[in-house]
Amino acid sequence: YDNQKKWPVIYLFDSHAGGKFAVEHFKEAAERFGYVVIGSNNSKNGLQTLDHTLDVMTNDAQTEYSLDVNRQYAAGFSGGGRVASYLATKTGKLKGIITCGAGMPGFNPQTAAGKFDVFGIAGREDFNYDEVMGIAQQFDKTDWRYMTEGFDGAHEWPPAYLFTKALLWFQFNAMKDGLITKNEPLIEQEFDSTMFRIKDELSKRHYSAAANDCKEGIADFDGLTNIRKLHKKLLSIQEMNGYIAEKQKEAQLKYGEDQLRSDFIDAFSTHDAEWWTDALDGLSNKIESEPDLPTKQMLKRVKGFLGIICYTFTSNAVKEKNEENLEKFIKIYQIVEPQNPDSYFYKAQLMEMQDQPEEAALALRKAITLGYTDMGKIKATFSKKVLQLEKF
Repeated sequence: YDNQKKWPVIYLFDSHAGGKFAVEHFKEAAERFGYVVIGSNNSKNGLQTLDHTLDVMTNDAQTEYSLDVNRQYAAGFSGGGRVASYLATKTGKLKGIITCGAGMPGFNPQTAAGKFDVFGIAGREDFNYDEVMGIAQQFDKTDWRYMTEGFDGAHEWPPAYLFTKALLWFQFNAMKDGLITKNEPLIEQEFDSTMFRIKDELSKRHYSAAANDCKEGIADFDGLTNIRKLHKKLLSIQEMNGYIAEKQKEAQLKYGEDQLRSDFIDAFSTHDAEWWTDALDGLSNKIESEPDLPTKQMLKRVKGFLGIICYTFTSNAVKEKNEENLEKFIKIYQIVEPQNPDSYFYKAQLMEMQDQPEEAALALRKAITLGYTDMGKIKATFSKKVLQLEKF
């Protein structure tokens, strides 16, 4: 770092305020391309003072460091990805974002106040995978620059190499915008690397992957070098029988996933805990025995989705003070995700509704044992009678 130079900066947001954890993922990419990386230890899911936190963070950064105000970016995982999107929209000062494990539902690029580049990443077992991949449809036929990437993983921070790829894309876009000098050796090296990957994927009969490499190459190099080879290669791949078959299979899997999700949502109202035990056993057995990787990943996405739906149904029952539904949904929640602390937090609320403070305190202790850390929310939610029993 040299304070005589203006540096690009990327602000990072973890869903559980793990600023240092987030920064570690970007270390390799930041070293290669020369970014100041700043992780928030305050921003987390459900934070009521988010605007204040963002204002303090960005103001402090620009006071402490010599930053290029024309090259500010943000990235985050899960709820942190949504914070990155929000910061870009709120300030209108970011050049781009990387959203991991979270898409941009409800965002309309046609009516947004200002443009920024969007790089979406999700694990192929992530319940939000389709939401992230949907970014392509949101921004298609607009003049926004976007990219989506999948990796073999679940709802988690992506591997570091994808952040190197994302920052490389930001570098190319900065060259196109005249913000940094055009780096011909880098462009030539990466173009050759892209052509090699396409050839390698085709040799393995990975037709969709080869087509995606073509599309990414076009997005990377358009405006920097001649991309006729990439356009020609993409058209030839899209006419191959193997590519057509892969796209048909993708569509079938998408239909099957949508149907499974719909059936499970309906089951919250129509089936009891015993049915859910059998259904979860059946789903787990299918995942274990499924030999086809894309199908296995789809089934894992559905299983992860059930945890989100459990959270939604249970939290809504708390808001509605519907004790009957809450009791039922908690049972289902603990069948679907027996180690999730949120279900015991909600059980504690149910016990307090039913005037059972001792049972509420025990459920709270179980939630903490399983990893519940928001003591502020515990103290704001429960009565002194409950809190004093376990000396919270």
